[in-house]
Order: sequence, then C-alpha cells, then structure tokens
Amino acid sequence: MSARSIRIARWPAVLGAALALAALAAGCSGDGGDADTDAAAQRGISVTGYGTASGEPDIAVIALGVEALAESVADAREEAARAIAAVAAELREAGVADADVRTSSFSISPRYDYRSDRQELIGYRVTNTISVTARDLNGVGSLLDRAAAAGGDATRVDGVSFRVEDTAALERQARINAIEDAKARADLYAEQLGVARGRVSGVQEVDFSPYPVADARIQFAAAEAAPAPTQLFPGEYEVSARVGVVFAIE
Repeated sequence: MSARSIRIARWPAVLGAALALAALAAGCSGDGGDADTDAAAQRGISVTGYGTASGEPDIAVIALGVEALAESVADAREEAARAIAAVAAELREAGVADADVRTSSFSISPRYDYRSDRQELIGYRVTNTISVTARDLNGVGSLLDRAAAAGGDATRVDGVSFRVEDTAALERQARINAIEDAKARADLYAEQLGVARGRVSGVQEVDFSPYPVADARIQFAAAEAAPAPTQLFPGEYEVSARVGVVFAIE
C-alpha cells in the first residue's frame, strides 16, 4: 500500500441498530439454574456496525468495443472484425499487455424497423466488447483517444472505472472501522439504558462491498470527438463493511 494513501472514514455511530433485550419467564420448575443460564444467554445488545476505507486508484478498467451495422451478417461481422483488430493493435502499440485485454461480450442480432402493425428486417448489428486494464492512470485519456481513432465511427466506450487492484488493506481497515462503529453504538444504548456493555456473544459479517467512487461513462464516435484530448478524473476507490455484533449486558 506504499503507492497509495488510505483515508479512513467511520460512519456515524447512530444509524440503524437494533436493541434486543429478552429474558426467560421466572417460575420454571426445578432449582432454576438452567433457566438463569438461558436467560443470561438471551439478554444482549444487538447492533450493526458500518465502516468504510478509501484509497487512491492505481488501475482503470475500460469497457471498450466496436459496433457495426449492415444489411447482412457477413458485412456487419467483417466491419466489426476490422475495427476491433485496429483497436487491439493500437492498444498493443500503446503498451497495454495482452494479459490486460479480454473479451467481455460478442453478439450478432437482427435490426428491425417497426411500422404500424408489422416489423421489417433492415439489417444486422454486430458488437464486440473488450475489457482493458490500464495501469498508467495519467495516460487513460490518451489511450481512449488512440483507440477511438483506430476504431473509427464503430468505436464504443461503455464505461471507465478507476479501482484499487489489491484491496486487502482497504478491506481490513473497513472491517476494523465497522467493529469500532458497532462498539460505539452498543455503548450509546448501554449508557442510555443504565447498563454496561459486556463481552461479545455473537458476530456476523452482514455485507462487504467495493464501491468505485469515480466512474466515467462515455459514448462517442471518433469523427465527432473534439480536438482537445479526453480528460478523466480517478477520484477515490472506497470499500465498505457491515457487521452485526451481539454484546452481553452486565
């Protein structure tokens, strides 16, 4: 994590939590020892803690592809094949490794013109989309411009997401923050009810999610692009964790 900084954020300590206080009824048969034990196990403060951690992105994932329209499948497929080959060659020339390029979708579908109560087949659409991992964030805009020029009017850019490739440290910090938030919530309830927070009697990770804070979505044709270079802003990459904890009451 030396190449990026981590900003730690803690969610407010008083959001959506549940207080569960239950006890077994008195007067059970026998000496009452087992009933007392069960009642102690069922009493507790149940809360949900939230935590987030953010870091500077170090990669960009680009959904890039081509789309061809023609009267026949053969013509549409050939046009799309030429365009994607030109895009792939340009990416390679720009220094993108073959391992960082993969096909994400390919489709051939008919196109119809809907007129009153009938539909008329007017041609076919071929799309070929690839996922590109760019490791030079300063060069993402230039990479998009080069790909658009190579693919021509067939070029489509469906999205650009900035991410952290190794999220282990962020995930750990988000979980720590979620636990600390759970403690703070339980302390608040305990204080207001005049009891003390005891040991942990149960814990469960409820949810864990990565959230790219910056997400640029673009759709353009090369011929219509402005002369100025494309600019993108990475922002920050955030992960969040949610944990449910049950504390005993003392």
